[in-house]
Amino acid sequence: MDSILPAFLAAGILLLSSLLIGRSSFTSFQVLGDSWHEAEEQSIERVRSDIEITSISASGSDVDVTVQNTGATDIVDFSKMDVVLQYVGGSQNNIRYISFTTEGAPQPDNTWRVILVTNDVVDPGVLNQGESMTVRIKLNPAPDASSSHWVQITTELGISVASFFTT
Repeated sequence: MDSILPAFLAAGILLLSSLLIGRSSFTSFQVLGDSWHEAEEQSIERVRSDIEITSISASGSDVDVTVQNTGATDIVDFSKMDVVLQYVGGSQNNIRYISFTTEGAPQPDNTWRVILVTNDVVDPGVLNQGESMTVRIKLNPAPDASSSHWVQITTELGISVASFFTT
């Protein structure tokens, strides 16, 4: 009789430990499954996304780039987009990450902002499928007129488009 009580106690501890381990494993698998689902949704969105540069014009220190959304995913938050330029200006080769700004005139140097979204009927302020936006990039020093320059624009989902231009 003296050995039955410790045996029940040991069996109870083993049972309780097994339940706790099983529960934490179930929670871990649920978190893992949710993250896989989220990654799959982002992958599907990325496949449906695409942008294209339709025109670039430069005047002095301002470079205007028109980007069209040719994919099915809307671009909502312009501040999460990246703009990188490689250009010759001030007698040197410049490679710059250009920061987003919402400031108007005067626009700060080495920043970019959206100045126009064309055909913006459905969701104002959102770049929907088929719409175009014109981005103004203000550079200091200004790009040289006799050289070729390169711009790359990347969306929040990592969709990228690049193009060469001259001033």
